[in-house]
Amino acid sequence: MLTPKMIHDDISTHHEQFLTILERNPWLIPTLTTLHVIPVAIAVHGLCKNRALSKQLKIEREKTKQLALQQVDKVATVAEKHQCHLPLPAKLKAHLHPND
Repeated sequence: MLTPKMIHDDISTHHEQFLTILERNPWLIPTLTTLHVIPVAIAVHGLCKNRALSKQLKIEREKTKQLALQQVDKVATVAEKHQCHLPLPAKLKAHLHPND
């Protein structure tokens, strides 16, 4: 197992090697920066697109809820027009025994 001292030494060695490569090849700096910016730009674009689609989905869900409520109101209105004042067993009793 690596000790923290060994890990620190390995990281320091890596940084030194990287800095010497950049000193010898300064043209790598813009190239590496571009390579690091591309994934960030893609992630930001994806995040913005995801938020826009999420907002659109919420709007569509709300529209669906509103349409469902309108349908319920229509059904309730039709049911009120055809509402019976006698409960079903009393209607059957009246139908079976009209003289009572």
